[in-house]
Amino acid sequence: MGGYSGPKVRLSRSLGVPIAETSKHLNPRRTTRPGMHGFRPARRSLYGRQLAEKQKLAFYYNLRNAQLRRYMAEATRSKRSTPEMLQQLLETRLDNTLRRLGWARTIWQARQLVSHGHILVNGRKVDRPGYGVQPGDMITVKARSQKLIKACAESCEEPVVPQWLTADNNKWEAQVQRLPVPEDVRLPFEVDFAAVTEFYTR
Repeated sequence: MGGYSGPKVRLSRSLGVPIAETSKHLNPRRTTRPGMHGFRPARRSLYGRQLAEKQKLAFYYNLRNAQLRRYMAEATRSKRSTPEMLQQLLETRLDNTLRRLGWARTIWQARQLVSHGHILVNGRKVDRPGYGVQPGDMITVKARSQKLIKACAESCEEPVVPQWLTADNNKWEAQVQRLPVPEDVRLPFEVDFAAVTEFYTR
């Protein structure tokens, strides 16, 4: 998924859920699936349903299958509940953290901001979108990049910053207060995490 460069709304239409919290995805002009037979309702097998649930997470967090598989393996090894650990690992990715702060309009924009070196964590440049933030981490914006981040933030709807983060948009600083719990995770659609687990353990 990380290398996908096609129309993003097409992904939302194929799954029938908004994979980005923008009006274009929440209220698409066409709601049928892409393709000449898109008007027909999808009739999915058990594998197809599991695959669709996995794709929801992959598209929403902008992950390739190999990346999501590694996260699932790490969550499975954890002593905690696999769905809870998986959500925590995905939510604490640096690119997703920028989205939660309202500093980026979409996950793709957040990924680009991190990859281009505009973001600092504890005073050091981090250009890996998958970097996992930890409690106490201070996230800041390079001084010369603050106008860019301000423009990105202004294009976003009024963000609802989750309780595990605090932000000061006057200084473009944010801090990770704690690790997120399932109640902190807000997705624009339902996900059957049991189906995702079954997909990777079949």
